[in-house]
Amino acid sequence: MQKYFLTTNRLGLRLLKKEDVEILIPYESDPDVQRFTPNGVKTREQTERMIDKCLLDYEKTGLPCFLIFDLATDEFIGRAVFFVWEGEDIEVGYGLHKKFWGRGYATEVLTILLQWAKNNISKEYITAYSDINNTSSIRVLEKCGMEYYKSDMHQGRFYRIKNG
Repeated sequence: MQKYFLTTNRLGLRLLKKEDVEILIPYESDPDVQRFTPNGVKTREQTERMIDKCLLDYEKTGLPCFLIFDLATDEFIGRAVFFVWEGEDIEVGYGLHKKFWGRGYATEVLTILLQWAKNNISKEYITAYSDINNTSSIRVLEKCGMEYYKSDMHQGRFYRIKNG
């Protein structure tokens, strides 16, 4: 069995497993990393519930949750996910440990995720959310071809790209 579900030149994305809680706790509990996420920092219990939800959603919908690793060092870099948003939209999300910010990894991850979506998700659009103050994330979304299409009441902006 292959180790990674998706790969880029530098990164490997593998499906999330229940036992990944130990890998995720430092990431999910880091206030800097979680500053712009809607749910903020998570406790161990919240991280375990998030993993359970991802695994159940994958079983039901086929939309995966991934851990991201550096192919050269096998170091954990972050996580990525597809999920159903508000009953119909398919949203893509990603996040990286702050140690890996500014290296082009986010663009690399989002590019491979959007390519995967074209071949595996039969929705007209793929959406993504960004806090209005997260200018780095907004740049990544735009660089990958996503366009702003609406705001929400929680200082967020939604972007989307035609899927296909």
